[in-house]
Amino acid sequence: MPPRSRHEPGDRAGDRSGTRGLRVLVGGLLGALLLPMASASASPWAIAAPVRTAPVDEEHHRVLRIERVVITGTEQVSDRQVSDVLQREGLATGAELLWPEDERVVRVRDRLRATGYFKRVTLRVEPLEDDPDRVELVVEVVERSTVSISDIYLGGSALTPFRGGIALAERNFLGRGVLLGGALIWGTQPRVGKSRRQQAYKAFAEAPRLRGVPVGILVSSWFISASEPYRVEGAEDDPDPSLFKTFEYDRIGGQVGLGFPLTPRLELAADYTFERVNAFLPEDPVRIDTKGELVELDLGLLDHVHRHTAVDFSITYDGRDELFLVGKGGRVVLDVRASSSATGSQYDYIKLVAAGAYSFRLPWGHWLTPSASGGQIAGAAPVYERFYSGDLSSWTPGREQGLRYSTRNPIDVFGTGIDTREYGNLFGRVDLEYAWPLFRRTRTRGVYGGDLYLSLGVFTLVGDEAERARRRADDEWVAPLGAAADLGVRLDTALGTFNVSVGNVLRRTPL
Repeated sequence: MPPRSRHEPGDRAGDRSGTRGLRVLVGGLLGALLLPMASASASPWAIAAPVRTAPVDEEHHRVLRIERVVITGTEQVSDRQVSDVLQREGLATGAELLWPEDERVVRVRDRLRATGYFKRVTLRVEPLEDDPDRVELVVEVVERSTVSISDIYLGGSALTPFRGGIALAERNFLGRGVLLGGALIWGTQPRVGKSRRQQAYKAFAEAPRLRGVPVGILVSSWFISASEPYRVEGAEDDPDPSLFKTFEYDRIGGQVGLGFPLTPRLELAADYTFERVNAFLPEDPVRIDTKGELVELDLGLLDHVHRHTAVDFSITYDGRDELFLVGKGGRVVLDVRASSSATGSQYDYIKLVAAGAYSFRLPWGHWLTPSASGGQIAGAAPVYERFYSGDLSSWTPGREQGLRYSTRNPIDVFGTGIDTREYGNLFGRVDLEYAWPLFRRTRTRGVYGGDLYLSLGVFTLVGDEAERARRRADDEWVAPLGAAADLGVRLDTALGTFNVSVGNVLRRTPL
């Protein structure tokens, strides 16, 4: 079973302290659903097509007995990991095999490719010399690199001239299926007086399934030093850093969790997050609006040292044919987070996020993926847990490892005022992505394939009750619409999947 990847280091949303942000939730669904499928071998014994459901023709099908199993091509992956999959399907020494259309053979191939450790898997049989009905089952694999770059943080903005960092993961540590990883990001000093450099560091480990027990475990820890910008004057759509001040806060904490695979496609997870927050808030923060009036500000954080803890429950249904590569089918994720004095927290809120996508192949070989996501917060969540407009927009910088490096808001394409919104307690987004394969290279060690993709979507972000009342009084849109579109190339490489797109350029350009 592949890792749940609940610890994605490349988190634009900042939600979950960089573990399961909104950008990862939505972007990860699209990216994982649309990665190219590696082609199977052309060998006449290779299993490369789904099983047909026609009645068995006794003249062309044979019942064979497996005398031994041979595994070839493994380097970083242990033979035990492959043999465990074979044994779960009953393909072990002494078992009978209906050739060439035994459903178990197809399931083994799909499950091995679903781990993400292999770019090609071929199963074939070799008859023994003394008896053609006794065979040697040969499993040939070609490995992918298990070390991947999850994200590269690189860019600048009018607020922060430069930021840089990287997120790495080893998905099969010591051939045990353990996920290890970490991330770091660092930025130059913001162009705001009395501010400091923002930086974040994170490490995590995850065992998706303990040996002999159908339970997975994860642990993570992080340190975040933030300098959060807030507006003190000017129009709400003006990103000039001179109109902002910053307040500082530090977060140090961790997360522990358990995962329970209910079925091969359905999994339940429970996490506990705990962190110490030390905030340095200004006294009586206010903003001068365009009318010259003073507006009191709620910075969304408690002052001085305090605790933030929460429990999370999530359920994931993954109905795709190939979990790591591409497959026809859908994926749905529902996540609920609760924080209160009962969990040991000094915050009181409930946060709900849901996302789903369905990918299917068109008759001419291209892929179409509609997706939708949404979320709501009830209560007073800390500012870094609220939904941020930059995380929803394809063209403006979002949070990276929980840090905000820009004062730009989304571009107001529809003229509804989305460029005046920063944080909200309610969001919704729908997308449609079209992808067509450009090339496939299953026998190389560098770039395996590439897709050209076009995505179109819309999103909305709604503030809390006080902000909604203010928007209505000013005759403004309570739920403004924003555009989410992108065009680019997705490259599947030995070090991970990388997008080279218009949106990536715009998010990293200091506009």
